[in-house]
Amino acid sequence: MRRDQSPMRGLSRIINGVKQPTIFLIICIAIWSLAACSRPVAVPAFATPTAVLAAEVLGETVVTTPVPLTLVPWQSPDGRVQLRVPQAWSIESHSDAGRALWIWNAPNQRGLISLLLIASPTALDKSARQELLLQTLNQLGATNQGDIRTDDQERMLIEASGSGTNRAGSAVPLWIRVSIQQFADSVAIVVMSVPESDIALIQPVSDQILATVDVAPLPTVTPIPTTTPAPFTKDTFDQSDGKWFEGDDLRRAIAVRDGVYRIYLRMADSYYLSAPAEITRLDQHISVDMAFDGSARIGTALRFHARPDDTRDYVVCWISPLQRFGCVRSDGDQWQTMQDVTDSTIIKPTEVNHVEFTVKGDQYTFTVNGSVLATFATTMPDAGVPGLYVETFDAAAGGLFDNVETS
Repeated sequence: MRRDQSPMRGLSRIINGVKQPTIFLIICIAIWSLAACSRPVAVPAFATPTAVLAAEVLGETVVTTPVPLTLVPWQSPDGRVQLRVPQAWSIESHSDAGRALWIWNAPNQRGLISLLLIASPTALDKSARQELLLQTLNQLGATNQGDIRTDDQERMLIEASGSGTNRAGSAVPLWIRVSIQQFADSVAIVVMSVPESDIALIQPVSDQILATVDVAPLPTVTPIPTTTPAPFTKDTFDQSDGKWFEGDDLRRAIAVRDGVYRIYLRMADSYYLSAPAEITRLDQHISVDMAFDGSARIGTALRFHARPDDTRDYVVCWISPLQRFGCVRSDGDQWQTMQDVTDSTIIKPTEVNHVEFTVKGDQYTFTVNGSVLATFATTMPDAGVPGLYVETFDAAAGGLFDNVETS
């Protein structure tokens, strides 16, 4: 599976767009391409700025005393993303293309303080995370003030200086800290930015905020409908009868609608297998009409079986709109190639393709539009069920399925 290494764009537009003096804090938690950060976010300005620092006048000198921020626990509605945030900050929520975004605004502040959280799944190696860290600094127009360091949690951090603009249009020097951390299937980026004159407000709690950021893995088990398993399936998808999983969440939109079963993956570099409620068996056959919805690979799977540890066994053959096909075997989510990626003009990129996949004993046969494209033998001792398969690479995409028949 390829890993996304898209740069984060647009945070500089948010920071440079601040029209009020003093503190600005962004926390952007992104899983996958961080593309949601590229969209400008409209946040309300405060009508009556109020000082965040307690002040007293001594002669001609104004002495400010930071008011400590109190952090309280917060977690996303699904419980996956959590951290501690300053108490009494107001929250807004937004969603776009399956990405959920939360914005906190600090009330009664002289300047705008905001937290932005965005979630999408990905995994990046160390060099890719370092590249993303530097790209983030570049997009912020910031100048690093030291080397990248790695703490005992394998979190990369760097501090930098930048510039914002206040209400009067004057430049305000900023202190910026950027960090990046890999979780199980998530990369968390945290960006903190505050005017240097008010650094004492954020610095005491910045490490505490970072230490509490956590992103739990998304479920990986293929949901199987809870209806009574049938011996076989024959479905034209004229209506939803509970045979197939349907759902709409951050990662995917799956539904029986308009006479087809649509599996659409909202995240790049992901895959999904949907199995009907059927009785498991060894020998099996599936035939289906399928069409591409974007640039996804789509196909069929046989002997799908979920292990007690939530990993999966199956054999899948797929086709792509690039007129290519291939087959792989999954043993506990570890893939082994059964058929190398091969070109074929039999595949119709813009039309419906009729696909059949059969296993008898250890022998598998994959047929597309009446032509046998692949035959191979592999031993899988456990019984399973047939299913439908979608895989994405560079962008969100999916497949449309109809006239499914199994035996």
